[in-house]
Parts: sequence; C-alpha cells; structure tokens
Amino acid sequence: MPRGEEAEPLPLTGWRGLVLLTRFLTELALFAALAYAGATLPGQLPLKIALALAAPASAITLWGLFIGPRATRRLPEPWRFLTEAILFAAAGALMTAAGHPFTAILTSATGIGVAALTRIAAPGK
Repeated sequence: MPRGEEAEPLPLTGWRGLVLLTRFLTELALFAALAYAGATLPGQLPLKIALALAAPASAITLWGLFIGPRATRRLPEPWRFLTEAILFAAAGALMTAAGHPFTAILTSATGIGVAALTRIAAPGK
C-alpha cells in the first residue's frame, strides 16, 4: 500500500459487526463499572469522588494509548489482550470490594470473553 493511503475499512455488518458492537458496549461497561465501584466503595466522600473519577480516567487513558484501534502506542498481541483482561479483572475486583460480586463477575467475564472473541471474529481490531 502506498504511503499516506489507508486501507479501506471492512463493513460492520453480520457476525463481525455484532462482535465489534458488543466489544464497544463492554468497553463502556468497563468504564461505568469503574466509576460506579469507586463511588460506592466504603470510605470518606472525597475518596469516593476521587476513585469514581480516577479509576475510569486511568482505564480510558490506557485504552487510548495501548489498546484501541487508533492507539498511539498500540500493543502487539498477546500483550494487548493481557492488558484488556487486567483492566476487566481490576473492574471486577473493585466491584467486589464495593459489595457487588454478581456485577463484578458479569462485567469481568463478559469483557474478557468478548475481548477473546474479537480476536477470532475481527482480528486486528
């Protein structure tokens, strides 16, 4: 491919489109879970506010730098998958600490599962 030209993106239809849409929704769920867990952890209000803002902001920053399709320093596989899995596991740990174990398992397992499925259905994304 000549310099300066980008590859034509594949259409987001069918199975591939469904997987990528689900992946996007799990990413949003990850950030929401981190914010909610930070806000509902036991402790003083200033700490809750700080965690509710810092936890999702940190995850969004890591995602934008190392994981997303347009990441500035995108990690190669398997490091990108491992980083995603760690983020979803951290969200699960925070949700468990906040007293929401069912939501923790649901968020973590779904996020990691969809991340793995993405490698099959839409490699390179």
